Amino acid sequence: MNYEINKIYINDQEFPYSCDGINNTIPEHDAGQNDVDLDSYTNTKGYTKRNRIRHDVKTLDFNVPTMSGYELKKLLELRNDVWFNCTFFDESEWKIVTKKMYCSSPKYHKYYIDKTDPLNNIYTDIQFGFVEE
Repeated sequence: MNYEINKIYINDQEFPYSCDGINNTIPEHDAGQNDVDLDSYTNTKGYTKRNRIRHDVKTLDFNVPTMSGYELKKLLELRNDVWFNCTFFDESEWKIVTKKMYCSSPKYHKYYIDKTDPLNNIYTDIQFGFVEE
């Protein structure tokens, strides 16, 4: 499969998001690389003793201004499988990578609730992240 640098793929499918009626537009997001420590502690002199076991653990953090009920439902369905393969351009490796990731618990504001069809609901201030295994 030919992956595009400006897109995110979940299990080889384009990230299920649209913006202003244009499908598969990536929402703006923050990307990062974190260290993972095992049993870090601060000694009696106040110095932190680290036991770094991994570095450059990938994270993608999203703050989406608005989603429809349909889009939020797709996002929540993504979390049904705890782990998924996420393909994206990673600046620390400067190439397109595929990482096993999970979706953190989304937070959102219920702006409008449709009385007959929840797929027409409107949600704002949606926050969630993808975290590498």
